[in-house]
Amino acid sequence: MERLGMKTLGGQGKLVGTLLSIGGAMILTFYKGKEIVVWSTNIDIDVIKHHSTTKHAAAGDHVLGSLLALGSCVAFAIWYIIQAKMSEIYPFTYSASALFCITASIQATGYTIITERNWSAWKLG
Repeated sequence: MERLGMKTLGGQGKLVGTLLSIGGAMILTFYKGKEIVVWSTNIDIDVIKHHSTTKHAAAGDHVLGSLLALGSCVAFAIWYIIQAKMSEIYPFTYSASALFCITASIQATGYTIITERNWSAWKLG
């Protein structure tokens, strides 16, 4: 197996790709100029900002949100370990990933149906 060094075309391509990725992420993070509008939407951001500022979350909500985010990261880490072990026995990785996505979709739909009882909120618009 031949190693990719900086003198090969593949190595240079990896370096350029890495620099472009990091540079693009930094530009998007630190850009403070005029707003870039790629396409227009009918979403009124001011209404969303007003709604989020009028409801102040309690400190317990922030703690719960942080714990849930941490739990999500741990669950995904465990899932990746399970998936790696499963791929040794069940080599069809695409169908295993599809099964994961279908299961997650069913769970998310069930959770949303339970938590959002207002059917008008389900309408796109």
